[in-house]
Amino acid sequence: MVSRLRTSLGFAALALASCGSSQVPADAATDGGAERAPDGPGDGAAERATDGATPPRDGGVDAYAADGPCMPGLPRCVGDFGYEMCQQDGTWGAPESCAGYSMNGTTSYCAEIPVATGGTWGTCVDPACWYWLERDALAGATPVGICLPDGTINRCNAGGTLTLDACAGTCTQVATLDGRALGYCAPACADGARECLGGPFYHTCAGGRWSDAAAACDAGACNPVTVGALPSARCGGACETGTSRCSADLGAVESCADGAWTVARTCLLGRCVPAGVQAECETACAPGEHQCAFDGAATERLCDATGLWMPETACAAGATCRMSGDVALGCVACVGARTGGGNAYGAADSRCAADGGVESCGVDATWQASAACASGQVCATISRGASTLAACASN
Repeated sequence: MVSRLRTSLGFAALALASCGSSQVPADAATDGGAERAPDGPGDGAAERATDGATPPRDGGVDAYAADGPCMPGLPRCVGDFGYEMCQQDGTWGAPESCAGYSMNGTTSYCAEIPVATGGTWGTCVDPACWYWLERDALAGATPVGICLPDGTINRCNAGGTLTLDACAGTCTQVATLDGRALGYCAPACADGARECLGGPFYHTCAGGRWSDAAAACDAGACNPVTVGALPSARCGGACETGTSRCSADLGAVESCADGAWTVARTCLLGRCVPAGVQAECETACAPGEHQCAFDGAATERLCDATGLWMPETACAAGATCRMSGDVALGCVACVGARTGGGNAYGAADSRCAADGGVESCGVDATWQASAACASGQVCATISRGASTLAACASN
């Protein structure tokens, strides 16, 4: 959770408001934060303040004081999923849940939204916005939120709610959360640029994104060239020394020297990817890596030895494609507790066995021998999607 600001808020009276409403004061901070495209998981949340950073003004009370009076109408977060509201008598009310305020029906997070006067406002936010708030990206110029299949974005606003918006350029996915693609909008190219794709083919940039349909040269191959600061393409003729391009089958990088193309290197891993007037071999995945459409899917994708994804294959009987945190395990019988942090409950899968005992998933992602329940006990179980928990309980 973002650091709590234990400081006096710069407004004397606040209307009583619900944390779950996702409304923040009108003077909520709208500048600062990340002014660059975020780097995704691991980017890190900047520390906004430390305990005791600002003493109460004019001898007033600390609005967030754990003991003593608080400021009536002020909400604060309690853990990741709940909040408390300061009552009219200056005491904190009973904890409330943030459940029900996310767009996809999952539990919302509570976050401390900074306000311009130096304090924070405890607010229930969509999990996707909580992710970006942790990375100080909500107030930045780069739109962040959830990438949608049609190229638009559900953009997180400064208050932690989502609004459907057009994406200037392309929406780049950096992570997934609750099955949704977290990403940011940024131009993929400069308008007017052209890029060779291989052989006689090229595409053109418009509106910050490359055209979906490829164009072809009427005569000769496509040669990457520079026109001022923009990468461009010329059909036929001699190539420009120092440039490189992909071979027609994307299996090699070709370099231009003295006006002629020669094979510079074969892509032993991945395939050739053009980038303006240069091209490089890039992998799509790590050899041996797995990919699941969702936790419990009936098929998996496997990364081959060249760093490219293979077609989907069906899991064998008794196995499904499982996720452990952000780690795709591929087709396995169950999820153990170590890899990725366990199942959706943060533990190893367990289930009620046919003999009435409890089977647990081992570190090798296979079911272990059943452990019998004691006399007077029965196996009880709960589940969430493909994840299951079971234990012996009194009858």
